[in-house]
Formats: sequence, structure tokens, C-alpha cells
Amino acid sequence: MKYNKFSAQPLRAFPIAVLLAIFALTTQSNTVVAGVFNWGDISDPSGDVMFLNVEEDNSYPTSLFAPLPGDGSPTAVGNSLILDPQTFLSQASDGSHAVDSELSTIVMVDPSGSIDDILITEFGDYSLGGLPGSLATAQVGASFFWKILEIDGSPVNLPQQTQALEVTTGAGPNGGIYARPADDGITTPWEGSANIDVDGFLSDNFLVGNATKVSLILDNTLLTAADQYSSAVIKKKGVGIEVTGDDIIIVPEPTSLVLLSLCGLAMLGRRRK
Repeated sequence: MKYNKFSAQPLRAFPIAVLLAIFALTTQSNTVVAGVFNWGDISDPSGDVMFLNVEEDNSYPTSLFAPLPGDGSPTAVGNSLILDPQTFLSQASDGSHAVDSELSTIVMVDPSGSIDDILITEFGDYSLGGLPGSLATAQVGASFFWKILEIDGSPVNLPQQTQALEVTTGAGPNGGIYARPADDGITTPWEGSANIDVDGFLSDNFLVGNATKVSLILDNTLLTAADQYSSAVIKKKGVGIEVTGDDIIIVPEPTSLVLLSLCGLAMLGRRRK
């Protein structure tokens, strides 16, 4: 009896200790890897722009702006960065749901060139439906934070600037808010853009020279809410970042033209400064 009394405790404790150890290792692993996804530096050999340290930061176990590193990546086409969102969506029924993710990069050109404008375009679709008299909404919004880091290749210390995505449809100060029954529909498209006038900022602040390095952060949010008799879904399906400026020539290959048009970036022939 004495032998059994003292030998049973270690036998019962062993499985518990193993489970605790496995849980600790799993928790530690998720804490380290989840939420930050880095694709490094991206550029098109035929282009004049480099997108440095392209990185996404969110609170999810997967990237939203593009395929996971190793399974695909954002693509540079000429002087544009093309993002292919895979799972950037929000959906709700009898509740609400929000999804948010932040993409950052540093846009750089040769010291002899310039960054005059950065055009950001986004597109996707939404679906709203339900019984008559029931309520649901779907919203898209984005804020862009940018800062000039170098002028003519030399470091500068300038304040950070902000700009919002302007969506061409929907209510709200910047568009992008859809509510039933007025906006009921299945896979109804939405699109928006923001033009960051880097050269205009320099002129307005009497700064001489050309911007050659600019930090850029895209903070994107999708939000849905619906009662128990409705449903709402909104998706982000494409994001493009196009850079224009002196000594930046945009002459894409025919295949590149197809990619640019898919992402709403077929805006060639824009003004040159």
C-alpha cells in the first residue's frame, strides 16, 4: 500500500507536466511569429524605384495584404508595387466584425531622380442582404502616413503627413460606407484612391531639391455589422502603389499593362514635373 501511495502521484503528474510544457511551447511560438510578415526589398529590374523592407503588421496568424512569404509576395511592375490580398475581408450576421492591418515600406529612387507623387489605389466588393426591414452595414477605410526621409540623397528630419483613402461610392466623409436596404447587392464593386503630392509638399514648405526617399504606411480597416436577419460582407481585392517623378519612366511590358489594369493602376501619361 505504501508503494502504491507514493508511486501514483508521479504517474498522475507526468501527463499534466507534459501538457503544460507543450502549451507553453505553442504559446511562445505563436507570440513570436504571428502578426508580422516581411517580404524584404522589392523592385522591378526595368524600373527606377525600390520598395524597401515591405512588411505587414497585424494581430492575425496570416498576412492579409498579400500571400505569405514563401507562397508569393507583392510584385513590382515598373515603378508600381502590386499587392494581391488573399483573406482581407470582414463579414457579420447577428453581430459585428472588424479587421485591420498595416503595411509599411520605404520608397527610394536614385539621388539623381525624384519622387514627385505616390498614387495609392484600392478596390474590392461588398454584399448586403436580408429580410425586409432588417439592418446591416459594410465599411472600408484607410489612412496613409508618409514622411520624406531624404532630399537629393541627404537625410532630412521632416514631420509625418497623413492622407485618407477617398472611395468613389458610399456615404461618409470619404465614401466607403454602405447600408441596407439602399445599398443591397451581391459582390458590388467599390474602389478608392489617394494621391500623395510629395513635390507639392516641398514647394509649399519652400524646400529646395527633390525627395529621393519616403517612408509610407498603409493602415487599412474593414468593418461589418448586421442584425440576426441580415448579413454583410466586404472584401479588399487589390492594392497598388504607383510612384512618378523626374527620371522615372513608366513603359510597362504588355503583360504588365494587364496587371496594372487589374489593380486600377492603368493611369499612364500622368503629368510629369
